[in-house]
Amino acid sequence: MYPVSERYKTAIRARARTDRVAGTLTLTDGTVLALGVQDFMSGSLTLDNQCVTGEELAFGCVYLGQAAFSLRTSLSRYAFYGAKLVLRYELQLPGGSWEAVPLGVYTVAEAERKALYVSIKAYDNILPLQSRWDGTAIQGNACEMLAQIADGCGLELGQTAEEIAALNPNAALACQLSAADGLTTWRDCVAAIAQLLGGFGTVDRAGRLVIRQFAKTSCVSLGADARSEAGVSDFRCHYAALTVATQSGSYAAGGGQDTGLTMAIADMPLAEKGLPDTRQGITDNLFAELRQLDYTPATVTMPGDPALEPGDRVALPQADGTAPEMLVTHFVWHYHGRQTLKSVGRNPYLTNNSDGTTEKLLRKVQNSAESKRLVYYSFTNTAALTVRTAETPAVSIAFAAVEDTSAMFLAQLLLTAEPEGGDPLTLEVRYYVNEVRVENFTPQQRLLAGAHTLALFYPFASVEANAAKRLSVRLVCTGGTVKIAPYSIKATVTGQGMASELPWDGTLQFEELLMPLQLTERKVILE
Repeated sequence: MYPVSERYKTAIRARARTDRVAGTLTLTDGTVLALGVQDFMSGSLTLDNQCVTGEELAFGCVYLGQAAFSLRTSLSRYAFYGAKLVLRYELQLPGGSWEAVPLGVYTVAEAERKALYVSIKAYDNILPLQSRWDGTAIQGNACEMLAQIADGCGLELGQTAEEIAALNPNAALACQLSAADGLTTWRDCVAAIAQLLGGFGTVDRAGRLVIRQFAKTSCVSLGADARSEAGVSDFRCHYAALTVATQSGSYAAGGGQDTGLTMAIADMPLAEKGLPDTRQGITDNLFAELRQLDYTPATVTMPGDPALEPGDRVALPQADGTAPEMLVTHFVWHYHGRQTLKSVGRNPYLTNNSDGTTEKLLRKVQNSAESKRLVYYSFTNTAALTVRTAETPAVSIAFAAVEDTSAMFLAQLLLTAEPEGGDPLTLEVRYYVNEVRVENFTPQQRLLAGAHTLALFYPFASVEANAAKRLSVRLVCTGGTVKIAPYSIKATVTGQGMASELPWDGTLQFEELLMPLQLTERKVILE
């Protein structure tokens, strides 16, 4: 729930209220239109959002929130495409002061001219995540990966590293998403991270990318006098177990004598990597979150309160003295109209306890196709690099194959050369395979001052089945300095018959930076 004052909570539940909606529309030509209540057709303003796509609780949803309204205007509908919409709701408090609740930041995607108005549909800042992801590796812990995604889509990350780390212990894991994961959009990448953290992806009311979790405590109690209708289920959703199916096996948490529901996750990209203990740890951490989410499915219609939002927990006191709690998974708010809150859930008494035969068959077909599949292991640098006379690691890629095959390494580096004096500098490229230097192949490039593009190629004539290889590319510069900005290296190892995922083999790589040593002259007198 958006943080509001107690006076707001009192005023919003009163039988009579005084409120208004205001905002701005910034057109693509820079024109700013101030919006007030008089600009909206009566009853047309609606906000729609959700945090679960199916009919039962799940982790990893990234839903596109929508604002729809009819705007009184003489402007052509074409003027509104791509416009930035910012809305806020204002409520008059006892005593006459006003309190504002932001309604979000949106981009106009649809506009249709009617006789007296333009019907507009706008979508929140999940919209930029709909663009296609090029498969460039996204790597690091959860916060670092989200920051890379936000940067790639022109968004701002709305949480600190500490806030993301507090969501789930899985946030601390070093992970990677690449083209081999089968994800196609930036939105898919956010969904994979949200799934790892036991939450859902969304944007806050300032339009910043965030990961939220389902609430464990209720934010408001809606008694019979605070709601118009309420359909409350006669069963409670209690999760007793969690299973995560991967290509190499299934991992489970919970169970035992508990007869509650089981959440089954059959597609989890970030659980396909790592040692079995790591995958089991991911499952255990997710179940620790899941087991706290007991709730009762319900549908509630009530006078509107835009401070509520998806993921909230709402108590519904009943005439018999019980107070079941729903998790808001769907949210529809009408200005000066009714608001609908919905909480989906699976009935434990109607659960089909199948043995997962279909999922097992699909997994078998998928594995059999691995040998015919062209797989890419991708890499990019997330930090800036400065290359001087010491070896500087630039690219590191580990890969393996399910059968004997061949592969190739391709890379392109965008760099800036800063020679000392007027002569060109020399950039040397050194290849290491499984930490052993390739002595007979050391490319060199002479560079004048300025920006350059360096293309690299290295063939692997033989890649043995079920054996991991680790390629490291290191740079050495003489006669000056070479600088490489973040994300300016795009590298890949590709081949047919390679494994789509490579479990971590337990190898950790460390680098230690030593301060320069100062040598002092020492005189020795020989007698």
